[in-house]
Amino acid sequence: MRPFSAAAIKQFFSQEADDPLLLLVTITSGATTLRFANGYTGRLTALETDEFTTVYGVVSRAQDFVFLPMEITLPTEDDAAPRARIALHDVTREAMPLIRAATSAPSVTLELVLASDPDTVEMTCVGLAMHAISYSRDAITAELTADDLALEPFPAHTFVPAQFPGLF
Repeated sequence: MRPFSAAAIKQFFSQEADDPLLLLVTITSGATTLRFANGYTGRLTALETDEFTTVYGVVSRAQDFVFLPMEITLPTEDDAAPRARIALHDVTREAMPLIRAATSAPSVTLELVLASDPDTVEMTCVGLAMHAISYSRDAITAELTADDLALEPFPAHTFVPAQFPGLF
């Protein structure tokens, strides 16, 4: 992981941030990918279907991230496997068909960018999976989990005389 830029550190410690940090969420299930942001920097005219539709969001690395209000709860530091919780307030009903059609856990990537420079990613969390998904009329909540390598057996083999005669 690369260190945070000086501009990002300034925004972390300032009482009133003039250049907010935006959370970019990429949800992938099969061949379908949805991109959301918790803030916006302008209109995404390429996604507007008619004169009555206005879409706001962020363009980062030539990808459109649609503004969608969301809440994320980071994992606590207890002994359990780390689990974050995310709540997407899906008032556009864009993510609901993807969640319903998923046959396996959708994968999630979280990225943190500055609003003034959305092409520079300050932090990335990859390899997350959505579990314990529930949804209501206008919100989707889920747990985000990563593979817990501490639960993997180590060593992978049992040291017995038949497999490792040089040890005995």
